[in-house]
Amino acid sequence: MKYKYLCLALVLFGGQLQAADRPHSLFPTSEQIDKLGASKEWRGLKASCKSDLSLKSRPIADFSPGPHYGPTGVVPDGENAPGPTLRRESLAVYDLALCAEISHDRRFSAKAEEILDGWAHTTKRVGTEQGEDEFNFYFPYALIGASLLAQDTSWHSDDLEKFVRDIAVPANHSNRPNNHGNWGVLLLATAGEYLHDQTLITRARQRWLDLMRTQVAEDGSLPLEICRSDTSNWCGGPTKGIRGIHYTHWTLFPTAIAAEILRNLGQDVYSAPEADLLCKAYAKAATWSLHPETFPYFASNNGKLDSVNDVAYFYILQSRCHAPDGPAVLSQFGVTASDPLLLRAIYGK
Repeated sequence: MKYKYLCLALVLFGGQLQAADRPHSLFPTSEQIDKLGASKEWRGLKASCKSDLSLKSRPIADFSPGPHYGPTGVVPDGENAPGPTLRRESLAVYDLALCAEISHDRRFSAKAEEILDGWAHTTKRVGTEQGEDEFNFYFPYALIGASLLAQDTSWHSDDLEKFVRDIAVPANHSNRPNNHGNWGVLLLATAGEYLHDQTLITRARQRWLDLMRTQVAEDGSLPLEICRSDTSNWCGGPTKGIRGIHYTHWTLFPTAIAAEILRNLGQDVYSAPEADLLCKAYAKAATWSLHPETFPYFASNNGKLDSVNDVAYFYILQSRCHAPDGPAVLSQFGVTASDPLLLRAIYGK
């Protein structure tokens, strides 16, 4: 009852929640958001959010893209293809939600909510396996943003909640044995956080633990990932292994984000024995990133390996695992690595 009257008083007197008074944010945490707002990256993020205010959202009714890989390589996407569109708009929601948290500018939250509502009202079907893949890969960003926006009492988000339960969650691939499973866990964790659904959160944690036990080899490698080619001959052909380090990073990135979310939800995985397997895999990824010539498929690909420097998630895992090669990798690649969730500013020193 006291809380009810306090909220009423804040409304009546035009009180604005300050950083210390905000409801606790689970990812990024309120403290991390404050750190971002005080960092040099805030100016660039704010400029990006202002640009996103004019973004023309293009939600897709039948989200059914074709395969990403063909027999000879990646199948090119058009500018408004489903996958790039979902990624672009999900990241815009994430950025706008952060900008709204930092600046308290209602324009940013309203635009993010408009984008989310557009997808909730438009998308009726995820009709292909590739479509499900891309919801696993990209929609978690939008869900993190949605969780940050949930405290906005002027936003009627019932339609989005139904969309998440009926469309997004059933598309999750957490049961898959390879990187798709890790992205599926992230989708479950972010959906569970947004929906306040303890069943989804518990399911995400258990599957996170299962995947560490089944994916990480004795030497720290991820056998289902290191063999990856750049064609639909996933683990074979003349380019076998060319994307092996890339897919190692692609697996550990959602694993790290999910671990942070679960930790903040009171479902810590770092205290479990499986965390040692994560740290072992991270240490191996760090060594290969710093010394790619030690990667098993380096010579067979003439030293040309894809996306060795996708290491932004190292800012998280170096603080949890302390891999010997981690600092050198971040020193070499950290500033230039793709960093869609702004992990450098949130976790870096």
